[in-house]
Amino acid sequence: MKNKHTDRYFMELAMREMFETPEDHIEKSDPLVGAVLIDRNGEFLAKAHRGTFGTGDHSEFSVFEKRSPNKDFRGGTIYVTLEPCTSRNLPKKPCALRVAESGVIRAVIGIEDPNPKIKKRGIKYLRKHGVQVDFFDYDLADEIRLFNKDFINSMSNKSKASKNMSRIPKIDPATRDESQPIWQSTTKDLSRVAIKKYLSYNGLPYRIPSAQLWQEFHKCGFLEKRKNTYVPTIAGLVLFGSQPDKFPELNEHSISAEHFVGTPEDGISLEKIADRGRIHLSLPLWDMVKRTELFFVKSVSKVPRLKGIERIERGSEYPIKVIRETIVNALVHRDYSRPAHISFRIFRDRTVISSPGILTAPNTLDRIRKFDVTPVRRNRIIAKAAQSLKLMEREGYGIPNMPNHLKEFGLRPPQFEQKHGHFIVTLLGREKSSPTLRLNTELMTQLSKRELKILDHIWENGKITSDQCTKIFKITRETANQDFRKLMQLKLISKQGTGRATHYILGEI
Repeated sequence: MKNKHTDRYFMELAMREMFETPEDHIEKSDPLVGAVLIDRNGEFLAKAHRGTFGTGDHSEFSVFEKRSPNKDFRGGTIYVTLEPCTSRNLPKKPCALRVAESGVIRAVIGIEDPNPKIKKRGIKYLRKHGVQVDFFDYDLADEIRLFNKDFINSMSNKSKASKNMSRIPKIDPATRDESQPIWQSTTKDLSRVAIKKYLSYNGLPYRIPSAQLWQEFHKCGFLEKRKNTYVPTIAGLVLFGSQPDKFPELNEHSISAEHFVGTPEDGISLEKIADRGRIHLSLPLWDMVKRTELFFVKSVSKVPRLKGIERIERGSEYPIKVIRETIVNALVHRDYSRPAHISFRIFRDRTVISSPGILTAPNTLDRIRKFDVTPVRRNRIIAKAAQSLKLMEREGYGIPNMPNHLKEFGLRPPQFEQKHGHFIVTLLGREKSSPTLRLNTELMTQLSKRELKILDHIWENGKITSDQCTKIFKITRETANQDFRKLMQLKLISKQGTGRATHYILGEI
């Protein structure tokens, strides 16, 4: 039986293709568009993005005419991140017409085209010609809007009054500041438990609720006064909101945590997620941190700790303080003007945390990669409260301390990148760390340079034989066997197979 992927898989595949779209013009904004084509049996046929083969080439043209000219896509489905167009300059063919003529029976669309000359017309045309039209999941559609905000805004300017444009999130940092009040909310939307925790950490005596408490929260920036009542701000809901994402201004304030059984190279489809390996959280900040941390501890590999040459209790593969610091930074320093969730993905060989927003000046990616950090708070109110809740290290010390914390666990320094408006931190696991990095000082002093190289060779190649060892290091078989016996005595390697099939693999380093 053939393995069929889910709709979500192909939606995400189309979005990944969307991000490959090149910039065609300097004087205007072009849309990022990706398309994926599957056959009637749900098997992948082709994918393409806008401009795959030439400037201005639409993704539908590329996926049908260039990627799969001799394939049978009748009865199939096309996934496209932007509504197919209904008009093009001759001799080019409108994409809605191309889709209808292709023989596919279903089109799954990410978002409507914001161009008022096309908006809804492509969808109407497809349905009129017998093509079933469905849409991407809401969270994916929001991400498509986010990364096409410049194009959407340019189209919005062409249409002074468009009722449907109110559905598109307004990406304006000046109006999505953490101190912005959420007028639809009330103090009843705040968690009493979260407030009580904050008061306890800060040694404050106020009753919940009380006029004195709300006055204090107003001073801190958690509440905005409106006539005779108080309204939570974005900061207030982030810190104490029972369910902050129920409000439009924070509808993507959440953490999507996933545990994959393999590596990113194996794929990130739903089929790759471990059993019970997915949670979605939108809670008060302290609870978001602790719940994500608990999810991590339950999901990540457990490894032995070395004390001298003795193996003691098994613990987390990564230092929890680094995991916590990364989660807190993602929540505290994210850009709340961007309607996108925080992604926390655990793989077999690494953990990747992606949060909306790029670095705040004067910090740059080059400086962060050198662990040269200037303490800058995008969200001062939230950061101050998080520090009072003991969730953050001293200001400016979190990232610079990460390499030392990771080194204690035999791990490489973190990797940083900025991509598609997100700041991404990658923590590499033991599988990505050489044995010489994992060994403590006491063990390192007991090994020769050749023995360390033998360990690194096994790590890079999976195993080593006596013949390979003699040839690589130009030593006798007896010397090789002496090295093997010593490494086995220290439990750094183990022997596998018999006779000519004998080889050595890494032990529990």
